[in-house]
Amino acid sequence: MEDVTRIEDGRGVVYKRGGVYYARVRVGPNKYVYRTLKTGKKAVAIKAAQRLVHQFEFRAEHNIPISIKKFVDVLDEYEAYRKKQHERGSTTAQMLRQIVRVNKFWREFAGKRLITSMDNAALRDFVEWRRAYYSNKTEAELKLIRNYKLNPSDKTLQWDVTHGKAVLKWAHEKGYMGKDALPTFTFVPKLKRVRPAFELSEYRLLWRALIRWEKANITSDFLHTRQLLRDYVLILANSGMRVGEANNLRHKDVQPFTDDAGRKNYRLIVKGKTGERDVIPRVITVKYIDRLIARKTKPKSSDYLFAMRDGKKVITLIDQFDKILEMAGITTNTHGAKFSLYSLRHFYAVQGLRNDIGIYDIARNMGTSVQMIQSYYGKQATPLSMATTLGGKVSK
Repeated sequence: MEDVTRIEDGRGVVYKRGGVYYARVRVGPNKYVYRTLKTGKKAVAIKAAQRLVHQFEFRAEHNIPISIKKFVDVLDEYEAYRKKQHERGSTTAQMLRQIVRVNKFWREFAGKRLITSMDNAALRDFVEWRRAYYSNKTEAELKLIRNYKLNPSDKTLQWDVTHGKAVLKWAHEKGYMGKDALPTFTFVPKLKRVRPAFELSEYRLLWRALIRWEKANITSDFLHTRQLLRDYVLILANSGMRVGEANNLRHKDVQPFTDDAGRKNYRLIVKGKTGERDVIPRVITVKYIDRLIARKTKPKSSDYLFAMRDGKKVITLIDQFDKILEMAGITTNTHGAKFSLYSLRHFYAVQGLRNDIGIYDIARNMGTSVQMIQSYYGKQATPLSMATTLGGKVSK
């Protein structure tokens, strides 16, 4: 340190190193911030250092962070935080994958923006930028990308914006934004997408295709997967669990009990979007769960209920499921909407409503709200008692 000059009653120090002047500014007890002044002229350096002292004092007075972070750096911190949560079991693998996926878009959009610039206008701009993201790519670039949708759905855009706001809220709580108010912009989908649910006749075709697929197996190498898929589908369809919730189930989460009618059933302890909850499947599911467990040799309580041959957790069975749908001739519903594993959850909801199970009971068992049940499934489900009335009196 050479050519040292104290400024502003000792609150700052200007010094020279390697022909360039630097500033050291005191921002708290035994706490200093160092900045290069990018000049070799002493007079210019002193004026620049004085401005720094006043800027830092203003920030401290108004509770503004001394060092404002770039939004991309905050995204990295947030992602690392959620990864640690995942290691502790409080963030699911599925949720972590979603966070990593969406962070990619936010990083590209934000560039060098500071977190304090991520306001309502920035969030609105993100929506339009995200809509055009893939359409702005060249054909060569698109060939290197897997499973992209040229036009993201409103539901996807809503999730992406909600995630961005969650990161900003976390940053605000960390003190990275000072007294700046959080953005209030909310993306509202124009159309609610009614998710495809199997009709009972379609579900029966699916079940028969599963049986045929298992019986057609010619080698034991694939028998495990075919039997697993059969029970996986039947349990999902009769419990209303989310796919991710089912994949994370361990044997310790499957608790047998006897209901008030004297029937054996299982209490499934799942961890999903709404935290931990009990799922009580239909009684018919007992034989599927028993059959699944019976195929295992002394399973440990920590073993996954739905496990591959090597004991590892199921990541996805969608490819095998799509093959079954093709065998059954029901890849889409009558409106052309493609069926997926999540259609089994929707089948459960619709059948429950049609069979007069209370909407509050269905919502609680599925870990969702009554409003969601009404919005997505109500139009597809006419209760049995109402259907009888609508059918009119029998003519003699």
